[in-house]
Amino acid sequence: MTKTLTSKRTVLVLMLMSASVILISGSRVWVSGSAGDAALGASVLNGRGSDVAPGALAAALVGLASAIAAATAGTVVRVIAACSAMLAAVLGVVVIIAIVADPGGVLGTLAAAGTGRSGSVVAHGQAGSWAWVALSATLVMGFGGFAALVGASRWNGLSSKYDPPVAGETARTSPLSSTGDLGRRREVEWDQLSRGEDPTSEP
Repeated sequence: MTKTLTSKRTVLVLMLMSASVILISGSRVWVSGSAGDAALGASVLNGRGSDVAPGALAAALVGLASAIAAATAGTVVRVIAACSAMLAAVLGVVVIIAIVADPGGVLGTLAAAGTGRSGSVVAHGQAGSWAWVALSATLVMGFGGFAALVGASRWNGLSSKYDPPVAGETARTSPLSSTGDLGRRREVEWDQLSRGEDPTSEP
């Protein structure tokens, strides 16, 4: 069970999906209510995720970047990426909990900014479902970072074909080197073709 939860595929799905949900929630209403300010009257206020919790969306971007780094890099970078994802999740949870705990205060600050004033106005509000969805997704992203930290040593990076050639290894693995003069001649012919010359015109 532990190996399944900490496998590369499971962790990537958790982190990518949870971060995507957080980003999607940024365009949805997190808090709604009304203000009792004389300048605003009894107008209805709505606060989208991108307006009231930009820090949570930034944490989601860090989670996405960490997932990509963990999937493609070596063990040391995986550990760093996993720690970054967990730290971003913690910061995101703190931001969202502050909003859920005091939605009226968040709306008051948003309403004051909308009228060009600093500080806050008296407002009453409540957290919507998208705020809770974002909170749950952030917790999942944090769990994905922890699972990546646990299973990082067992993961494989990119295929070895993406690795740069090692000095001295090309000569051993190149098919041209095993054919002697014929291989070197073909290499010269390829160079001529790349320059636009016809190697068959020469004796």
